[in-house]
Amino acid sequence: MLVKFWGVRGSVPAPLTSTQIQSKIVRALHQMAGRRINLSDPKAIEEFVTGLPLSIRGAVGGNTSCITVETPTGLVIFDAGTGMRELGNALMKREFGQGRGQASIFFTHTHWDHIQGFPFFQPIFVPGNRFTIYHMHPHVERVIVDQMRSEWFPVQFGHLSADLEFRQMQEGEAVKVAGLEVRSKALQHPGVAYAYRVENGTSSLVLATDGEYKNLSASHTKEYIDFYAGADVLIFDAMFSVRESIIKEDWGHSSALIGADIARQAGVKQLVLFHHDPASGDDEIWRVYQETMEYLSQDFTTTPPEVVVATEGLEINLSDKHNFAVGTQMTGDVAIVSLEGHFDAYGAEIFEAQLDTLLHKTNLRKVVLNMAGLTELNMAGVKALLEARKNIYSMALAQLPSHIHRVLELAVTTDFFAIYDAVDTALEALSPSDNERH
Repeated sequence: MLVKFWGVRGSVPAPLTSTQIQSKIVRALHQMAGRRINLSDPKAIEEFVTGLPLSIRGAVGGNTSCITVETPTGLVIFDAGTGMRELGNALMKREFGQGRGQASIFFTHTHWDHIQGFPFFQPIFVPGNRFTIYHMHPHVERVIVDQMRSEWFPVQFGHLSADLEFRQMQEGEAVKVAGLEVRSKALQHPGVAYAYRVENGTSSLVLATDGEYKNLSASHTKEYIDFYAGADVLIFDAMFSVRESIIKEDWGHSSALIGADIARQAGVKQLVLFHHDPASGDDEIWRVYQETMEYLSQDFTTTPPEVVVATEGLEINLSDKHNFAVGTQMTGDVAIVSLEGHFDAYGAEIFEAQLDTLLHKTNLRKVVLNMAGLTELNMAGVKALLEARKNIYSMALAQLPSHIHRVLELAVTTDFFAIYDAVDTALEALSPSDNERH
């Protein structure tokens, strides 16, 4: 199943301001300084831009909650925040534009930021399209209809041309759609919001937005940990800091650090920080990400979940079992970064994010990549290594399995890297000589 994020903000849309865009441009130019980029070469410029950290070259996004899960047999939509408008534009280029589309829509609850995109969702105006709307609250149909009353919207619900069917669910009931099984769990939130667990037999996803965890004792969190247990992906409400979640008690939101604890206890593989505060700019959100990574790194007894920031356009493919991990340890002023598993397009995103965090935390200048645990390297991984080489003062590759080394040979890129048989040899090469020390 392919998970895609169309809206990731909470409460109200929060587009980038001119000042925030200017800040990104300034930081990009600082990165460019001293690199001698040929500004008359479009390819060189493009390569520079794609090599910038995600926090500079992209945007978290300003639309409110909307997520899709797509399988070979159907499309499932979770919530109808303003991100649903862009989703609708994309679907109109597919069978939905010809009135042959069919999808299921699940609502977590009916606060504005989860419904306000619905009237702007173009496929509901196309005859022939069919939507089954699943909900927990008995008032969902009334709320969706009422928000399109003539007093506050120019087109009324009764004028919609698509076939819309509302179905109320019971908590814990298993609903089967698009080859998936979807179950629900009530969360602490004003008016009650519901988490959804989505499974296809091999992979699992949990959407747990708009939830508050007042009491973190084992007996109080057990019901949630049981529901989230072993999920491949947990999409978690990270709207507040821990401090804010205490000050704003009963607002119904949580924090990234609480999510980190719950994800670790539940054995979740990937924690996605979601429902970002509209008052938080991109820099603040990425700072929260870095602090969450640092917090998780304090525990050496368990394998922490991977942490990802939900951004508009982010895709997570759970159709394939991905297997990639990054571990880091410092030896003097050199970081030893161990890579394990499949270094593919998915792994490249993880590697880039982890390295970005490391560079921000330590002002790192020297890295040894221990590649002994790699089982696969494709061209996305090779490109990620080349981009890393540009951003690090001194980088060496060590302990390459023969088939991994062969991939670099086939890509004609071995001469771009300093390659060593052992990590110790690479460390010695990167360590300063006695003359350099004095």
